[in-house]
Amino acid sequence: MFNKYTKGQITAIQFYIVIISIMIGTGILNLATQVTKISMQDAWISVLIAGILVCIFTYLSIFIASHFDEMTFFQYFSYLLSKPVTYVISILYFIYSLVVTSAVLRSLADMISTWFLPRTPLWVIILIAILTAVNLTKDGITIVARFSQILFYTLFPMLPLILVSINKLSLLNVMPVGGTGFATIAEGALPSVFTYAGYEIVLFIYPLIANKNKNIVKTSVLCVFMVTLIYTLTVFTQIALFGYQELQTILYPTINYLDVVDFLIIERIEVFFSIFWIYTVIATIIIQFFVGTYVLQKTFSTSSNGIFVYIFSPVVFFLSLYPKNAMMLGSIKEYIGYANLFFGIALPLILLLMFLVRGRKVKIDEKKK
Repeated sequence: MFNKYTKGQITAIQFYIVIISIMIGTGILNLATQVTKISMQDAWISVLIAGILVCIFTYLSIFIASHFDEMTFFQYFSYLLSKPVTYVISILYFIYSLVVTSAVLRSLADMISTWFLPRTPLWVIILIAILTAVNLTKDGITIVARFSQILFYTLFPMLPLILVSINKLSLLNVMPVGGTGFATIAEGALPSVFTYAGYEIVLFIYPLIANKNKNIVKTSVLCVFMVTLIYTLTVFTQIALFGYQELQTILYPTINYLDVVDFLIIERIEVFFSIFWIYTVIATIIIQFFVGTYVLQKTFSTSSNGIFVYIFSPVVFFLSLYPKNAMMLGSIKEYIGYANLFFGIALPLILLLMFLVRGRKVKIDEKKK
């Protein structure tokens, strides 16, 4: 299974795993805190709506990319948008990837420092993580996908933990459903964007799938919807347990949620969860960093992305140290959410529009011939 495809290719199954891995990251720790500040008890509806929108634009992205099977993203972007515009988009996405990688890396380091290694300097934790990312991304997508495939199975022990406090939930805390109004619920979907960020990579890595088939679109959307259900259920259970007022004061509600229940065998279940969660976030960092450097590789037609990995890993390291506190990091994530609206929503719409225009033009030209 691992040796079937060579460097530079991935299987369809690995493609699905990469989508899931990049979307389940640091956001699961404090998503409820961020969204309840706006949508209050209806935060889970905001998360659900955001996830459904992500499913739609994942479908659109793969639909467009699937019509250019033999082209890299840079080639079909250039065909649809022109080369100068593609150069600009590529550079902007690379910058975006660096910032996202740095933000996720810093969130990981903050959590480890707070809960496990309070005496360890933050830069040491970040350095260890970035060295791991460099070692795995320098050799291309095949190694990244294999690593993600291995770590993917660490998700399964985490999923049942969403319901560990089910007997302590109070549905009164989520009432009245829809009481905040549609406008507020829609506004609350915006903070969820950063949590779902990552799905836009399908535009760039779809051409790397070696065994494409007609079910890729449906299965990819199903994977995104599965992530949507995980996030929605996580936020719902935390609101039902703590209430939205208390949630707004908790830094990592997912950790506190697990701390409510006592287990006979495992005394601190939140530590058990955190171990597997750390692996998941490392996969997110590696995938995002790879895609950013891969975009540069295709933009400047280099033989591999390794040179960009070595050049820009120090940039990621120093960017991750830049936020002075959690509030500043939160502000950066907010800007990332706005940027994701362009790469995840506006860009697929623009590509779709140009595909319809250029596609029709091609058909007309073929008929004339």
